[in-house]
Amino acid sequence: MQHMIRILAVTAIAAVASACTPKIIEPPTPPVAETCTDPEGCEEPPLTQQARDDFDEVVARYQQATAKGAELTERECDELAKAFADVYKRHGNAMAIAQFNAGAVRERCGQLEDAATIYSGLLKTAPDFALAYNNLGVIEWERGQRGAAVKHFRSAVDKSRLQALAARNNVAGLARDAYVRTADRQAFEEAERSIQEVLALDSSNQRAYENLARLYYDRGRLQDESYTVLANLVVQQGLRVIREQGRESADLMNIKGLLVLGRDDQIAALKAFEEAVRIQPEHVEANLNIAFIAIRFRNYEKAVKGFEVAFKDPIQRDNVEAQIGYGVALRGLKKFEAAKQAYLAAAKLDPKDPRPAFNLGVLNQDHVSSDGEVSNEKTKKYFLVAEKHFKRFIEIAGKRADFKIEVLEAQDRLASIDETLDIIERAKEIDAQIKALNARAAAEEAARVKHLRELEERALAHERAQAEGAASGEAPASSPQRG
Repeated sequence: MQHMIRILAVTAIAAVASACTPKIIEPPTPPVAETCTDPEGCEEPPLTQQARDDFDEVVARYQQATAKGAELTERECDELAKAFADVYKRHGNAMAIAQFNAGAVRERCGQLEDAATIYSGLLKTAPDFALAYNNLGVIEWERGQRGAAVKHFRSAVDKSRLQALAARNNVAGLARDAYVRTADRQAFEEAERSIQEVLALDSSNQRAYENLARLYYDRGRLQDESYTVLANLVVQQGLRVIREQGRESADLMNIKGLLVLGRDDQIAALKAFEEAVRIQPEHVEANLNIAFIAIRFRNYEKAVKGFEVAFKDPIQRDNVEAQIGYGVALRGLKKFEAAKQAYLAAAKLDPKDPRPAFNLGVLNQDHVSSDGEVSNEKTKKYFLVAEKHFKRFIEIAGKRADFKIEVLEAQDRLASIDETLDIIERAKEIDAQIKALNARAAAEEAARVKHLRELEERALAHERAQAEGAASGEAPASSPQRG
């Protein structure tokens, strides 16, 4: 789904970067795998005390190994998965949850094929085991098998009307994604209904509050502005509930920022986004929101950091808006080559988007041409590059109403470039004329000096001749007498 924020024009380049309101490309809502460490709280199987004791012993080992978010080693993965599987073998379907946990351990360790095999096998002997349907759906989602994933999420809900909270949230998230893409009312209603069912079963379910707040925010943004009021109420209630339990939510803080931003309070919005990043440093959308607002305040270092964190998500690397904004931020830091590459990446992502061409034109005309030592030849070189990009911009933008102002600006810039290039050419002609005049004057001066030296040499030769004659006693030659 997509969420939009506004960049105010800080320069011509940023103005065009925001000619279409920048938006965040949010990946489809990732489903969440279910976990269970209390068998009676999950599927309520009939248990013997020995089965419960065996299960609890492995759970304790698992909790110790994963304390404080620690990653499992390969050896721990194998040992814990085998231990849960052994509990299942000893006690059968009464301990189906143990076999499920064997799959969950494999899944946590990234061994998705092994996990899927365990879940599929479990569903053959325990076809009503809802948690396995959900987690198998998550794996299928990761494989890109979206249709199969949705089918399994729905199966999980059907098999466990009183549980399967993760599956219900997953169904809601996927329905919300469908609503954002299509504005289909039925998709909205399915998402809302699924979330309300979760909250009816668990009034403190954090994921449900996050999904519902986003759903209402999207409805307010796309169709009915009054839903932003409901979104705000859900955010406030959700934050209160989870704070009472000592938890925090980056998603809710991010949505809070979006709602505040809708009221054009960028300072408060920035604080909310920064709080979201404090809670979850890699939060993609919050980092992008911070980056776009940072451009507005010309805090280019903060903007670059936000974009680079967001680009760790492959989907955001394909976000034209983000690439253009990244170029703006890099340009602000005078990293012109990197800015150029960002604009070129944006142009490659969407050849029909004219904004990268405009930004490349401005980059060359206003910044690269005047960076460092300036000369007419350097100015001409980069102005010609800028001219090519502005012509490309006008070619792509054409008569589009949303780029009407920028097309006029590009035309003005082309006229300015032509004028500057004309001045440079005339300056070259004047320089050539000056050089010719200087060369002629130098030649005349050299000839004059040469003539003076020749006269001086003849005079000196005459003086030497007279001196030599006086020394030999000869009378100087007299001029002939006229009769």
